[in-house]
Amino acid sequence: MEEYHLKSGHTRSCGCYRREAPKERRLDLTGQRYGRLLVLGPARTEDDDAEGVYWECVCDCGKRCVCQKENLRSGNTRSCGCMQEEQRRKNMKTAIHFVDGTCVERIASQRTYVTNTSGHRGVYRRENNRWRASIGFQGKMYNLGSFDRYEDAVNARLKAEEELYTPFLEQYGRGGKETD
Repeated sequence: MEEYHLKSGHTRSCGCYRREAPKERRLDLTGQRYGRLLVLGPARTEDDDAEGVYWECVCDCGKRCVCQKENLRSGNTRSCGCMQEEQRRKNMKTAIHFVDGTCVERIASQRTYVTNTSGHRGVYRRENNRWRASIGFQGKMYNLGSFDRYEDAVNARLKAEEELYTPFLEQYGRGGKETD
């Protein structure tokens, strides 16, 4: 049966042809540009089957990186990560306003974060079953005291918010000065 395949042309090699033929048809991305990335050539991998899947690129910022062919061609990868970092910085400047080391939006939100276990911002249970109240303002943390009762710690925190946050928000956050 094998002789028939050889004579008829059905079998043309020992099997090496099946491994070589896809390499010849493989798309060469060398020299092509995808966003800020210029493809230098195929990346060296230990896996021969991965050849043509990973490509070494250089970004406009000068950093080299290895990217998957599918991510380059689909537009999912357009830089080494510098573009994302620039966009993050740009969004921070327009969305969040820091004045004197304090984030105006954070103190104005009065939101209790999901990681909070006490139910009130700035109030924490200590190891000795006492309650600690603290507040952060202008880059510093202020310890407001340690209390036997939860309500006392909450009241201390609310008083500190009234003294520190309210005048600050009136000046910078609610119709006061514009922040940069």
